[in-house]
Amino acid sequence: MFGRPVRLGLTLSELLIAIALIALVIGFLLPSVQKIREMSNRVACANHLKQLGLGFHRFQDTHGYLPDGGKNECDLPYHPLMPPDRRARCEAADPGDLNYPGRTRPYQPDGPADLRRSEWSWPYQILPFIEQRELFANDDDRLVARTPINVYHCPSRRPAQLYARHATIDYAGCAGSNGSNGIVVQQGTGPISFANVTDGLSSTVMIGEKRIKLDRLGVSHHDNESWANPGWDCEIYRVATNDLDRPATDRGPSPDIAVTDPTIFPDINSGLFQFGSSHPKGINVVMGDGAVRFIRFSPNPKAFLRYCVRNDGEQCSANDL
Repeated sequence: MFGRPVRLGLTLSELLIAIALIALVIGFLLPSVQKIREMSNRVACANHLKQLGLGFHRFQDTHGYLPDGGKNECDLPYHPLMPPDRRARCEAADPGDLNYPGRTRPYQPDGPADLRRSEWSWPYQILPFIEQRELFANDDDRLVARTPINVYHCPSRRPAQLYARHATIDYAGCAGSNGSNGIVVQQGTGPISFANVTDGLSSTVMIGEKRIKLDRLGVSHHDNESWANPGWDCEIYRVATNDLDRPATDRGPSPDIAVTDPTIFPDINSGLFQFGSSHPKGINVVMGDGAVRFIRFSPNPKAFLRYCVRNDGEQCSANDL
């Protein structure tokens, strides 16, 4: 007459089975979610480089030459407003003494912003051409140097924010193989234009992702100064070279360093000069013609070297990598 009672809950065994099934589904879905997120980040990173490449082209269209990598105070030619006593200090300083500030940062005299910042590097120089004209014109040097810029960061690595109280950058101009034969050169060795890229714009890297130490963000020598005014420093340029921890990968881009090994890097804050990224398989670069390409880690070393040098007469294509 009354039938069997309705069971409203789950037994313990049923609950455990349900939890196990949910965990199994999550286990299947999580890698897919992570893969989709990385794909989205990689596309966003490529778009950032596309904007930087357009900034370089617009700069040349306006000025007739390319933005450069800035310079340090004691590098020739001296700033025209540098007084004789500071020039004498530069000439007397030991070239290897990095404790002397003139070896590691631009000279900034008093006066209008265009004079104070004339030795600042390419990330500052292209600001008007990447929709940052107001920041470019801001008279407060400290504010400019401490303003994070979203387009200067790869979302696979980190958000645009202050690190160790300064604004950073994840992209570097390509300085070739020796610092002087790439599209980005030290101020005073140029200026150069696209006409000087004799190997072809489509065959020469202009800007790429830079390798860094993830456990030393804002501290290592390649990441401890602002994107705006580090001087001619590895914050803003990279070359086709190998690093101490990957001797077998000659001149190719490498993954970011997750944990710095003090047996390989006695100075755990030492700088890196190699291209690299936090992507799983390679790096994004923008070529001289503005095209964005993906280069896998550990490519053909000779081909990658040719890819970075603007004028060695050795053209190569993406297929060579």
